[in-house]
Amino acid sequence: MENKQEQFERADLILKYLRGELTLQEEQEMEAWIAESERNRHFFDRIQNEQALEEELEFFSRIDTDKAWQRIAAQTVDQQKTRSLWSSRSVWKYAAAITLLLATAFLIYQSQRSKHAAPAAIAEVTPNKQPEEILPGGDKAKLTFSDGSVFLLEDMENGTVREEQGVKVAKLDGIVSFEIADSKSEQVFYNTISTPVGGQYQVVLPDGSKVWLNSASSLYFPSAFAGNERIVELTGEAYFEIAKNQQKPFRVKADKATVEVLGTHFNVMAYPNEGQPTATLLEGSVRVGNGSVSKEIVPGQQATIGEDIKLRKVDVDEAVAWKNGLFYFNSADITTVMRQLERWYGIEAAYSGKMSSKHFSGIISRNTEISKVLEMLELTGSIQFKREGRRIVVSTI
Repeated sequence: MENKQEQFERADLILKYLRGELTLQEEQEMEAWIAESERNRHFFDRIQNEQALEEELEFFSRIDTDKAWQRIAAQTVDQQKTRSLWSSRSVWKYAAAITLLLATAFLIYQSQRSKHAAPAAIAEVTPNKQPEEILPGGDKAKLTFSDGSVFLLEDMENGTVREEQGVKVAKLDGIVSFEIADSKSEQVFYNTISTPVGGQYQVVLPDGSKVWLNSASSLYFPSAFAGNERIVELTGEAYFEIAKNQQKPFRVKADKATVEVLGTHFNVMAYPNEGQPTATLLEGSVRVGNGSVSKEIVPGQQATIGEDIKLRKVDVDEAVAWKNGLFYFNSADITTVMRQLERWYGIEAAYSGKMSSKHFSGIISRNTEISKVLEMLELTGSIQFKREGRRIVVSTI
């Protein structure tokens, strides 16, 4: 089975064939490769189909190509020994489309348990057609007021949702905002915004702080921040951009963890099925605590908050990829991958037999249909899926 560098070189060779630029030696290499297997012959026939290539290019155009290429190039190309495979972006796009058919190399690659291991090869297979597509999630949320009244935000028109007790609640294109209209009002009411599986939403809090809620998450917060601190409670995952106020620190409570800030950008993940809560800092500074111990973290660090607080340096793009419309897998096992897919697509994952120890890394748009995501994972050659309605049975090959 070809390794990742060989995959790229093969795509480069095929691209040269399509452009009529093969040397005599390269033609012989191509012919030998085609003769190696029926799979290679099938693939060669397929890439000469202009409609198939156009379909792959259309799908590819929805992906962040620059980031995807950078991630793969960084792990597959030795700058000391290997020349640049493609010099122009347009050539790279065509090569990537070919590579997607051959190996989906720009998006998903398979690695050993160590995150530093070189990616393994990815095999091309014909996708299974599914009778009914499972679509990705979107802007969906439920807003519950202190009196028990409930509003489904996705079903409401843009404009004012509610106005009472000196607070105006308005919705505009996937954002719900709370604005203090009467600063003299002393009453404080607590509200909850919650996203279902397959939902996400942005909320602007009364102090101007912005919060992005991931799927299957909820935020409990007051209609106004009275007193000398600002406190909210989170379940699930959210990204925060906190309005600065030196006199009123902002605190996020998530399970037994607390994150305290004055004004900064950070992400908190506290899903019950994802282990201990984590806080990842992008800008500013925060202090995290567990009730008995607290530590300060700096930008680029992530705190895992349990009985102890462990700090480590991370790629912040990975932590907030969901906010930017991406799945970002970094040496993730299949169960970790499936948990993210479950929350976004509203599917149920079931496992048949012992799961592979192989890990997956890559970037996928969250706007991608589930069938395409599963197809790309299957192209790794180590995993396969069986659809039973919204239930996905995972098994190793």
